[in-house]
Amino acid sequence: MMAIVLEMPPKLDEIDHLVVTLKAALDGAVSEDKLSAMEIAVTEALANAVNHGTSAALDETIRVTATIGADGVRVEIVDAGEQMPDDLYEDVASLDEVDPLAESGRGLPLIRFCSDDLVYEPRDGQNRLELLFKREAPA
Repeated sequence: MMAIVLEMPPKLDEIDHLVVTLKAALDGAVSEDKLSAMEIAVTEALANAVNHGTSAALDETIRVTATIGADGVRVEIVDAGEQMPDDLYEDVASLDEVDPLAESGRGLPLIRFCSDDLVYEPRDGQNRLELLFKREAPA
């Protein structure tokens, strides 16, 4: 099992560089479609961590760990943040209920839609989000 660990300061202008680096490191681990879905989900999750977490105020980095396993790629995002409720990702609106032009409110539905599985755990002064992007079975 191979792991890639990246860290970024909690600034919006750091997200693109991290996501491009992550996507390049995971090239070939899952299909192009899954890689694109991962890019969207991780970008949205990092934007949420920067905008809603307290990493910036605490001058703490946001850590992204991607693990390539037999089932696909797991991406874990940990930020030092004001802990969000345990059920943050429950009862998330479906994408067709979201206004595509809205300033906010698209992140959680996009993250849920783009990932195959999701585990969210607020604990010990951190928010931990794990996303799974499954390998497709060969045709």
